[in-house]
Amino acid sequence: MGVSIQVQAEHSYEVIFAKANSHSLKAVLEGASKVAIIAPAELSDLAAALESELSHHADASKSKIVTVLVGEGESQKSVQQVEACWTRLSQEHFRRNDAIIALGGGATTDVAGFVAATWLRGIRWAAVPTSLAGMVDAAIGGKTGINTSAGKNLVGAFHSPSVVVIDVHYLNTLPEPELRAGMAEVIKCGFIADRGILDLIENSEDFLEPNSPTLHELIKRAVLVKADVVSQDLRES
Repeated sequence: MGVSIQVQAEHSYEVIFAKANSHSLKAVLEGASKVAIIAPAELSDLAAALESELSHHADASKSKIVTVLVGEGESQKSVQQVEACWTRLSQEHFRRNDAIIALGGGATTDVAGFVAATWLRGIRWAAVPTSLAGMVDAAIGGKTGINTSAGKNLVGAFHSPSVVVIDVHYLNTLPEPELRAGMAEVIKCGFIADRGILDLIENSEDFLEPNSPTLHELIKRAVLVKADVVSQDLRES
């Protein structure tokens, strides 16, 4: 898609529409001696491919890339999973100049962002959402968190990423029901601020096709809405 969208939060960062690689993830790779890719076990193949891509690229040659696999779905958003991530970061001697890449859906960006917010009181992280809902909602903004016995998302932190990379090729891994679920977030953005989103959906038949220009345009428009909301009010109060 070749565009980027600026978000003004506690710091400024970009949402980049590009392949997830060492160039698009430069904001977290630069100056890091170690980078952890946190991903759910079901996406281990995607995590391995990204680790290989980053490990063999000249720009990332000074960084050690490790993969930390967590649970699937909401199960990854637990104290136990966070502690397992902390333990791995400790074993790998992660310091303040190091970074985390969240690869997965909204639950993954929530938990990985929380790990980044809490390790050494905050290290850099990047969001690489693989679900439609993650691309247009969960990964945009600084809300991170986990679930506890007291309730869902009651424990968390506002800790914005250094960059969000939207690689639309990951949409090809999604079953149609997940695309439809994510489309609900896109439609919500249409009702909030951009009637053009609703018009596109009403007048197109390919809006649920992962490789269609229509879906890519819808994602861009929804991200613009979300970025504007976050830039005006980080806590979305």
